[in-house]
Amino acid sequence: MISLPRSPVIRLLILLLAAFIVLSFSLRNHSDQNYWDIKLRWQQQQQQQDQRQQQQQPQQQPQQHLPAESPKERVPLNTFKVPENLYLTHDVAIPHPIPPWTKADTEMLYTSTGFDLKADMLRLDYMPHEDLTDKPERLDFASIARAERLYRALWNHLNVLYQSSTLSGRDRDREKQLIAMAKTRPEIDFFLKLEKRLYPWVHHQGRQTSFSLQKSFKGRGIVFCVGNPQFEFVITAIQAIRNRLKSTLPIQIFHMGDNDLSQERQNYLRELTTGIEVLDVTQILDDDHMRLGGWAIKPFAMLASSFEEVMFIDADAYFLQDPAVLFEDPGYQATGALFFYDRTLFPEWREGSEWIKSMLPIMSSFPPESRMFNLLSAHEQESGVVLINKKTRFPAMMAVCKMNGKWERELYSYKVFHGDKETFWVGFEMVQEPYAFMRNYGGAIGEKFPSNEQSICGAQLHEDYQGRPLWWNGGLYRNKNEGVTRYLEFGHWMSGGGHQKHRERYTRDKERMIQVLMDLGLGSSNQLTMEPGDATWDFKESCLTGGLVHSLTQREKDLANGYVGVDRIAREDGRKMNAGEKPDPKQHNWDAAIA
Repeated sequence: MISLPRSPVIRLLILLLAAFIVLSFSLRNHSDQNYWDIKLRWQQQQQQQDQRQQQQQPQQQPQQHLPAESPKERVPLNTFKVPENLYLTHDVAIPHPIPPWTKADTEMLYTSTGFDLKADMLRLDYMPHEDLTDKPERLDFASIARAERLYRALWNHLNVLYQSSTLSGRDRDREKQLIAMAKTRPEIDFFLKLEKRLYPWVHHQGRQTSFSLQKSFKGRGIVFCVGNPQFEFVITAIQAIRNRLKSTLPIQIFHMGDNDLSQERQNYLRELTTGIEVLDVTQILDDDHMRLGGWAIKPFAMLASSFEEVMFIDADAYFLQDPAVLFEDPGYQATGALFFYDRTLFPEWREGSEWIKSMLPIMSSFPPESRMFNLLSAHEQESGVVLINKKTRFPAMMAVCKMNGKWERELYSYKVFHGDKETFWVGFEMVQEPYAFMRNYGGAIGEKFPSNEQSICGAQLHEDYQGRPLWWNGGLYRNKNEGVTRYLEFGHWMSGGGHQKHRERYTRDKERMIQVLMDLGLGSSNQLTMEPGDATWDFKESCLTGGLVHSLTQREKDLANGYVGVDRIAREDGRKMNAGEKPDPKQHNWDAAIA
């Protein structure tokens, strides 16, 4: 207990001081309350003003608003999931969630931060015919990756507007309306400029945005890329698909102009069978920016194709089943993109994974589990067959093409990867969209090695998700890479492995183990067969050793060996064209040749 001093003067001073403190505290409380009252009233006024503007704007500017988004239609960012049993048959890349574009993002563009962002994202990498041979620093893939993720968010945001009834008329009319709206809509203006920086080749033949191109896609089909050197190969591939496998999928053959595929060969392919178009990719996309050559045509042809769901097939890739089964593959259905693994070759190679890490601060679930990142193989993807749904994965398709542009490929991607192969899954990583790899690594199809019947030598085989032979790449010769041009005698095959990794990964915990056993129809984990390890490649001999040797079925033998008969005719017609003759494909009995 505190006692006051006895002196009356001191006691009076203390009482006055106490009264002053109480009064000050009361006034401060009143002042604070005043401040919060004023702030609350200001916030209420701002809300009322915003509401009045929202009510007035639709009447004043009806074309400048996206359709209302129903809260029920919103999907949380991190909920991309696939069926659990899919992991038994595929490696699935679960992307890192990229936030959608919002009203707050648009408002940010008015700020100094937004000004700096636009200045950074819209800087020009290079002019169409500029030489960057000695200027690799002009291309910064880390910056490109950031720009492409922004582009994806904006593309998804504005695609709703483009497809809505807010814009009317034909596609070119819609593009004009969108460009007019860019004068008062900063996010539209930003998007249009960003697209011109990243993907200038899409603005061709009067096309002003990618939306009109994407809206033109329809149906499913197959794309081949063919120059004069691949002419004979593709004849066999197409005849196998049409006449033997009886596939009805439409086919588009792309080239890079008459100097790439002669007019005579173009006409021959048009007459080869039904449902074929022969197209010049440079008439659809702007080659001043693409500067195409070699493997780089492949993703651009997929983009230029009129198909919404497109399957690219190499000219020397041959099927044992109707290619259409791949459109029903569970991995493709779940993700909208299906890729195949290459052979396991050249371990301890670090350059590819280190370059990917340098430009991608965020990645999906796939890279850390990949052979490349774990230094088990220099190659990850085999791009002889690629499936992409351009309706659902359009920004990813654009990102893949970007990695195959003139200087992007010559200065970076083709230096660290073997051509176009890895650009597909890495392009999807650039914009964080999902994809699936078939679980099987590249195997072998052909014949037994004479001195070792546990080795299968020949072409690179790929299985379907049920482990059955599906297609192979590399043609019909014993070893084309070493110049061994003797036709193979197709009789056996061997898986390249990859099964063990999936089984082990998804059977470590009890719940997943139970699900695995149920899916496989097994009663106990003792019945679960594990592979002892993956088979190994002798690259020079093109032989695979260490796995189970399987015999092809009689039907598969007849198909594979029957393609040799077609190849003989194709090569003879190719020889005639080189001699100036004009062979007619309709004069041949292709069915008899395959049989």
